[in-house]
Amino acid sequence: MSTALLYHGFGLRGIRYKTVFYKKNKLIFHAVITDQYIKCPRCHRRDFIFKGRKIRKFHMPPLGRKRCILKLETHRCYCKNCGNLWWPQLPFMLGKHRFIRSFALVVLDLLRFATIRSVAAYLGVGWDMVKEIHKIKLSRIYKRIPLRNVRYIGIDEFSIKKGHKYMTIFVDLSTGRILHVVEGKSKEAILPFLRKLAKKAKKLKAVAMDMSRSYFWAVHETLPGVEIVFDKYHIMALMNKAIDDFRREYQGELDNLQKRTIKGSRFLLLANYSSLDSAKKTRLKELLEVNQPLYVIYSMKEQLRLFWDFENSQQAQIFLETWCKDARETGIKHLVKVADTLGAFKTTVLNYLKFRITNAVTEGIVNKIKTLKRQAYGFRDMEYFKLRLYHLHEQRYSLSG
Repeated sequence: MSTALLYHGFGLRGIRYKTVFYKKNKLIFHAVITDQYIKCPRCHRRDFIFKGRKIRKFHMPPLGRKRCILKLETHRCYCKNCGNLWWPQLPFMLGKHRFIRSFALVVLDLLRFATIRSVAAYLGVGWDMVKEIHKIKLSRIYKRIPLRNVRYIGIDEFSIKKGHKYMTIFVDLSTGRILHVVEGKSKEAILPFLRKLAKKAKKLKAVAMDMSRSYFWAVHETLPGVEIVFDKYHIMALMNKAIDDFRREYQGELDNLQKRTIKGSRFLLLANYSSLDSAKKTRLKELLEVNQPLYVIYSMKEQLRLFWDFENSQQAQIFLETWCKDARETGIKHLVKVADTLGAFKTTVLNYLKFRITNAVTEGIVNKIKTLKRQAYGFRDMEYFKLRLYHLHEQRYSLSG
């Protein structure tokens, strides 16, 4: 056993090997610090003496199935030039942490395909140490996220806890990368990042979002030169909610015999006609033939779906205005409400034809986030949780330095 093995095998520099012994399935290496990499952090001179001594223990990568510990005898240094007193830091150390740099690299490699708890069990350390290593690395990677080339972003929220606790994410729709995460979904919560976008994202053209008024007014006030695009999915969700609310009220007005014809029809009415099989299409046809109000509102829903097939924005505008006019003339209050909403935000709906973006990428990321939460059984460290979200689009790790 020699100092060369510690250098080449574990990347330990600035120390001298003394001895090694085996205890309780652990290899414990004894070494002493040398003056090779020591200089005063204040005046950068190497004119110092050792003054004080202590033993530090560090986790090292395993050898085979044996855990390895470094027991290092280190000395406090006194600078003769400026009188500074300090404990030296060697290249393999990471601040005051009780592990060396090569151990952290092994942890990050294992985290590519294993959970924090299983990595901790394999290496014989606490899960909090593994989490801390991961957190340090992610903090370095995502200290600054570039915004200069962002052109289209999506905004959406998801639940983090029971009791209406939400987080909002901002996603680069071109790369699928999360640009920012903030707790809350109010206008006040997202304004700071929107102001940052106004300063740094000079190429930003459009923002896709659901029909949240807080998001709309925050973007409208902060990014006046950026267009807003209401997401196709959420517009159709608004229409489906109108159908469902109408179906419930309509069903409550029928007698028992008439209720039987409409019972179990909820998903038939909400589904797209093109996605139904022949048996369901027959059942839907029979239902609509005997329920004229349902036929009207269902037909209006299917007509609205045609809006996203238009290539010409002028034709699409005529279609939308006509649809809203027809919806109001039906006298069905749920349809009238949808028409009023689309009429009030007509420009944001028509912007789809201009940019052809949706929030589908953002919705997909929200589903990944839900999976991450289930796998981890929740996160108590919100800072670490945010870093994990920033890292959703990456797979590889590296530890610089």
